Amino acid sequence: MTLWLLLALPARADVPEDIGPWDLVRVDIPDYPGALSTSHRGSVLAEPPPPGTPWRVEELPVVEQEGDGTGRYNLDEISDAMGVSAWHAAGWRGQGVKVAVFDVQWYGAELNELELGAFQTHDCWAHQGCTLEMDTLRPRFTYESGSHGVGCAEVIRDLAPDVELHLVRVNGVTAFENAARWAVREHVDVVSLSMSFFNNSFNDGTGPVARIVEEMSAGGVLLVTSAGNYADGHWLEWFNDPDGDGVHVFPDGGHTLPVYLRAGRKRGLAVSWDNFDRCGDTDLDLYLYDRDGLLIDRATDVQDPEADRCSPVERLAPTLTEDQWTYLEVRRKSGDPSVRWNLITASGAVWQSMPEASVTDPGTHPLAFTVGAIRANGYLQNGPEAFSSQGPNLAGDPMPDIGAPDGLSGDTYGNWGFYGTSAASPSATAAVALVMSRYPDLDAFEAAERLKAWAWHERSVWQPPDDGLGAGHLVLPDPEAPGGCGGGPWRGAWIVIPFLCTRRRKPGGLR
Repeated sequence: MTLWLLLALPARADVPEDIGPWDLVRVDIPDYPGALSTSHRGSVLAEPPPPGTPWRVEELPVVEQEGDGTGRYNLDEISDAMGVSAWHAAGWRGQGVKVAVFDVQWYGAELNELELGAFQTHDCWAHQGCTLEMDTLRPRFTYESGSHGVGCAEVIRDLAPDVELHLVRVNGVTAFENAARWAVREHVDVVSLSMSFFNNSFNDGTGPVARIVEEMSAGGVLLVTSAGNYADGHWLEWFNDPDGDGVHVFPDGGHTLPVYLRAGRKRGLAVSWDNFDRCGDTDLDLYLYDRDGLLIDRATDVQDPEADRCSPVERLAPTLTEDQWTYLEVRRKSGDPSVRWNLITASGAVWQSMPEASVTDPGTHPLAFTVGAIRANGYLQNGPEAFSSQGPNLAGDPMPDIGAPDGLSGDTYGNWGFYGTSAASPSATAAVALVMSRYPDLDAFEAAERLKAWAWHERSVWQPPDDGLGAGHLVLPDPEAPGGCGGGPWRGAWIVIPFLCTRRRKPGGLR
């Protein structure tokens, strides 16, 4: 059942073909007549407004859950690996810290009080002020029926059991705007978000999602967010047309890129290009073929700067009867051929994908604390998960900030395990809360910087952060130990005599 059927709306005959059944329409007009939801910046509609009103697609954010159900670790074991157990034993359990989890899937949260402890809920879709409680047992939309947010909250409660916990419904940019203002107004310290927002920017730390991060930061709220799970579903390059026929030529000399997609009508893939501040300079189209060369889908939206809707994005969501390799062709219909384009698939993989620069919004913003995923089983010996998105962002800013564990077993996901950067983000959120409870004079941003200084890694001090793990593995030092070589930010003397601390950097005492 699709989103708009669940809303009991009439058939959307005027909706363009590239808008999926899970997507809605955004106008930058608050309190627009007939709006499904509204914020101080705009409103969400079921279908495009009358001609003359600019609009864009409001896509459903994607939860960052992955994994194969192997190598799971229970939360007690990962508490030891991260150094959390010693902090609990010393009495630092997140007390005095206000934490909110922003998510789209909260089914059954009110039945999990034994696991989650005391919490409050807030529906930022239903009310601009987020003052209404969520009804988690009667979801309005199909996509709200999962328990992804509950799993995130469970990780935080287990690792930082004494935080003040708030569960917040965020199911799009508009609800995110409401939630951000609520968090600032209510003096929330840390927000944990394990979702990706697609096609609002060129993943360069700009656009409407970036403005939300900036508003939270200016209000003193740290956003801890997942890097994304798209290292194996990403492609990036400049449009290349040496023969001038308008068809992109890939590095192997061919005209198509193999993309593996799942059966059914999934999100498929999207291509965006670096025209978000000048939409219409270039108009690209997509054509998707099967292994026999038969056309199975196309995306030919017109990028017209004078139209009510102009976005440098083309989307494909073919209905497939089986999982299969498909073959993407990118054509330039008109405009400047010198443009960089970016592909991400949320439901498949790209042949010989490019992990670099696969971090998604809001993790692309330098003011967010962006977290990559490391398999918990053998935590300190592991690199980033193969799917964990890597930096930098497309403006060149280094990301992610740090790596944290996934593959956690708990009440929500049981023995199968909770995988993806979705699990890593709340792990890092809990660590921020522990540091703040130990040092109440630190704000959340300062606590996050301290985690980066303590991170475990194998780099020399003059080497840049890792594109997949940032500062390194999140590990808390002994809360009562004196300072050590790896216990804090490196000092100028390290540059003069780097041989003093050039090998593995392990957590030492607090600085």
